[in-house]
Amino acid sequence: MVLMPVLFLSWGFQYTDKGILNSAAQFGLLQDLDLSQEVIVDGKPQVSLERFSYAVMVFYWGYFVGTVLTICTILPATYLAQRLPIGKFVGCSIAIWGIVTISTAGVNSYAGLMVNRFFLGICECTPAPAFSLICSMWYRRDEQPLRLAIWYSASGLGSLIGGIAFYGVGHIHGSLHPWRYQYIILGSLTAVWGVIGACVLPDNPTTAKFLSSDERVLAVKRMRSSQTGIENTVFKLYHVKETFMDPKTFLLGLTAFTITLVNGAVSGFGSLIIGSFGFSSLDSVLLSGTPGGVGFVALIVVGVGLLYFPNQRANAFVFSSALVIAGCVMIWKSSWQNLGIPLAGFILLIFFAVAYVMLLALMTANTAGHTKKAITSGLVWSLTVISNAVGPLLVKTTEAKQHYPSLIEPTLAVLALGIVMIVSLRFYLSTENKRRDRNGTVTESGANETAFEDMTDWENPNFRYSW
Repeated sequence: MVLMPVLFLSWGFQYTDKGILNSAAQFGLLQDLDLSQEVIVDGKPQVSLERFSYAVMVFYWGYFVGTVLTICTILPATYLAQRLPIGKFVGCSIAIWGIVTISTAGVNSYAGLMVNRFFLGICECTPAPAFSLICSMWYRRDEQPLRLAIWYSASGLGSLIGGIAFYGVGHIHGSLHPWRYQYIILGSLTAVWGVIGACVLPDNPTTAKFLSSDERVLAVKRMRSSQTGIENTVFKLYHVKETFMDPKTFLLGLTAFTITLVNGAVSGFGSLIIGSFGFSSLDSVLLSGTPGGVGFVALIVVGVGLLYFPNQRANAFVFSSALVIAGCVMIWKSSWQNLGIPLAGFILLIFFAVAYVMLLALMTANTAGHTKKAITSGLVWSLTVISNAVGPLLVKTTEAKQHYPSLIEPTLAVLALGIVMIVSLRFYLSTENKRRDRNGTVTESGANETAFEDMTDWENPNFRYSW
């Protein structure tokens, strides 16, 4: 099947694009665009990267604005992705952000970079909620954790391969500074891939060209047990109302904020933080890809494990969050005389990705009704990008000697809160299932009648939650 490879590569391009600024900072971008400034701290001159923080942050605010406008149906993403052929729509979106990435090479000022990255964020807001919708259309609930893990694991592999590739491109000696070549090459590859994606990514199981007529029917029938339906092009306002009345919407969204706060800081400042441990600039670029490799393996292992141990998504979230907490403590409280300890702590931070995928799996498995799924997905991703936008502001390079307390302390607090909320979500889902079981048992004939009615999980008496 072409679906997973297309989603995997598309997400890999997006995450590589998010991390390129981190690498470009080591190859002349800070100096060319005046992003580093000298400040006096305790009577001593130090380098402040406050402008660089804003450059990292503004991408996510653009992403947030695009997602919010999307939810309000002013700009095309969640709404139009539901009404237009989703495969073609996503492919075109990827091509457009590739073009914007190329244009970054022409930026010559701090102000120009801020504008460029804001619009880049708007252009990149489509794939994340769209991919969640696609997985819910094609895969049963017990299959979704692995599939979500597969395409999201591209973030780890993209980080690993991207770090190595950017290191190589950084040694190009041409008429332009190395960081400009990085943007030109990555943007060009992304734009070409977007065109390919638009041609090969299927819109839904009933129109997939790589399936025969019988296989299309089977692909639809196998979704019956999930009771979540497939694509529906009718935008239903009462689904929107229900979304905002559903307590699990807010538990999912706020938990997304807690677990991704660390990503906003690490994705933009990874090599700089590693460098502050005592590694050279070039070694820092290479080592910044190491967590990506660990994350790739961890996501696949956990995704496969959940095929054999169902209803463990919430437990996997808690365990992964605990590893992120351990990583924060290792960076904060260890002595950096031994470089291996803070580096190991930094690598553990990548387990936020495992926890986040478990959250996405809980969202897709427990939300029914196409419009409700689209709005819920958009809201979760909106709070994700807000968290990613806040993260860079917590990184104070002048606090390197104190081991970044402004970053670590709030991160530990929200991670603990995230664990509390995911446990609360599991309790709510379990309680709701017991209530529904008391009102009646799911029968095969009843399930067949409601499977593809585009009913929400609240409407459908045959829907049962999983965790």
